[in-house]
Amino acid sequence: FVIMAFVGGVSLLWFLGAFAVLLVASPFLWQFLSYDRRSRIWVLFDPRIDPAAQDQRYQMNRSLRALQNGGITGQGLYHGTMVQSGTIPAQHTDLIFSSIGEELGMLGCMAVLILLTAIIIRIIYVGIKSGNYMNRLICVGIAGMLTAQVFINIGVCIGLVPVIGLTLPFFSYGGSSLVTMFFAMGIVSGINMRPAPDSNARYIRPPLSA
Repeated sequence: FVIMAFVGGVSLLWFLGAFAVLLVASPFLWQFLSYDRRSRIWVLFDPRIDPAAQDQRYQMNRSLRALQNGGITGQGLYHGTMVQSGTIPAQHTDLIFSSIGEELGMLGCMAVLILLTAIIIRIIYVGIKSGNYMNRLICVGIAGMLTAQVFINIGVCIGLVPVIGLTLPFFSYGGSSLVTMFFAMGIVSGINMRPAPDSNARYIRPPLSA
């Protein structure tokens, strides 16, 4: 929604205002978070929390160890020590990127990133060449959704983002996630099949003075 609003021409002052309100309200919102949710955030900044990695730090520790085991080229498909033993929590869903990293290594992870980046770029390109303002907003919104999911999922796997349960698009196991992604791709394909007459438009974001 934020990306669609920005591309749609919403003034930056609105974003700054929303950020300021969120910043002021954050201490009050923090009080409503459960202990488990708070600990997921604090564990990223305080190494004294769960030093044995048996509670809040367990999932992050398992994920990082799997990536470390994979190295550059990985341990081989279906030969990952932690993947095959099932010691990576949510290895088919939330931590699928760590599973790929252990078995296919950094090269496999880079291949996944390249594929996802190509999909996102293609979606944006479809929106631009459609020549229709609404179609552009839809495509940019879908591309933004995919980008956010990729960054958050990988951020969780490498310990930069709290565990929040977002899947890796097109790779994580899960019916609802895949159905949502395929539905989004169907919308993009429909836009691609019916380009608008104005195919020479060059800009996504209209001038702010418009």
